[in-house]
Amino acid sequence: MPKIINRETLLEQRVKNEYTTPMAVFAGDARANLAAKEPETIISANVKLTNTDYLNSAGHKKLWDEIGALQHRAKNMPEDELIKKAQNAAQNPGASVLEDLLGKVFIDITRRAQEAGDLTSVIAREETNLGYAQDVNLRDILPYRGEFGVISGANDSVELIEQATGTTETVSQIIRGIGWKTTLANLLYNDLHSLSKVNQAVADAFTDMRNSRTIGRIVGATYDASQKQAADATTNATFDAKMYNTIRKAIKKLRGLKNPLTDRPIAVPSIAILCNRQNTWDLERVIRGQLMSGGGNGLISTSNMTGLPIAQIIEYDQGITNGFDCGKKTLTFPGVPAGKCYVFVPRTYGWVLNKRPLTLETGPGNVLQFSKEERAWYNVQTEFDRLLLGSSYAGTSLGAGYGAIIEVTLPTE
Repeated sequence: MPKIINRETLLEQRVKNEYTTPMAVFAGDARANLAAKEPETIISANVKLTNTDYLNSAGHKKLWDEIGALQHRAKNMPEDELIKKAQNAAQNPGASVLEDLLGKVFIDITRRAQEAGDLTSVIAREETNLGYAQDVNLRDILPYRGEFGVISGANDSVELIEQATGTTETVSQIIRGIGWKTTLANLLYNDLHSLSKVNQAVADAFTDMRNSRTIGRIVGATYDASQKQAADATTNATFDAKMYNTIRKAIKKLRGLKNPLTDRPIAVPSIAILCNRQNTWDLERVIRGQLMSGGGNGLISTSNMTGLPIAQIIEYDQGITNGFDCGKKTLTFPGVPAGKCYVFVPRTYGWVLNKRPLTLETGPGNVLQFSKEERAWYNVQTEFDRLLLGSSYAGTSLGAGYGAIIEVTLPTE
């Protein structure tokens, strides 16, 4: 039976596994952090996911009581003293009021983002390295290979593990951010209700951006005929039988695709389906198989419809902010449309490389300067999905039959 993955089930699994998110604020602005190989961390913490409903939890109330108390302390300090403490926070034995306040606000945003439904890690292989170069060579993220050989043990050489040295393709790290007018003054002078709404907006926008860099690229691709499966149209077959046959054919087509790097059939350690939740039940029913009963007297008089090798059904209808107005534009974060799905190999042929998690631009030369500049929340990451999309990757020179994903049109009832 396939595991259903959506925001709710992902949360439950993460709570069970004591999922923890590293949180950090780095010295320097976003541009400096894009190029930096040795990050300077100002504030850091590990934020543990302890329940599935943060906004109604005792932890949420306690954190916001602490934020309110820190705001009150900071407001009642002379501004020159506040600036001095902020600028000297790195040298002081204890954190300044502003540093402590910023850290707690960051914990709140991180906790909200943990519940928002970021599916990156179930689609792609996610790797975090604060020391990534601005341009990451593919050979540094592909698996290393090696072979055990026979040795005598008398000072002879052994076979060495090798990198994918023949691969020279690179991917560039990208800064993506969201701003909010004024600066740390917002932490001091906005009421807790407004500050809470800003934090939620940051968490939602971050989650939509992250999903758009994996699921959005899958949904937005134009697929080569070799990576398409039409709905089964068997005459007089039931809807369930057509659905079963459609997915069965998609699996066979998926297993026939080739790896662009090796020109050999792809490895398929597991198979997932990405779909709209309107189609989940229809898919789940047929994936279990056994749609028909067998004949008697040891004879098989009906189709052999055993369970299909699908490990996960991942639901994604649309982004959190999809279709909402933001200023003069309408936000667009589409998901999988009803009537389509994608059969693919998860976490094997696509990568998301994180150089900076969600953080705050602090500006050069200061730890937490209390200035009137505008500031931005941002992250630095890049994606590599050319192997996943294969022949359907935009601008590719590959012929037909490469990749690790099939676009499927589902039958109608």
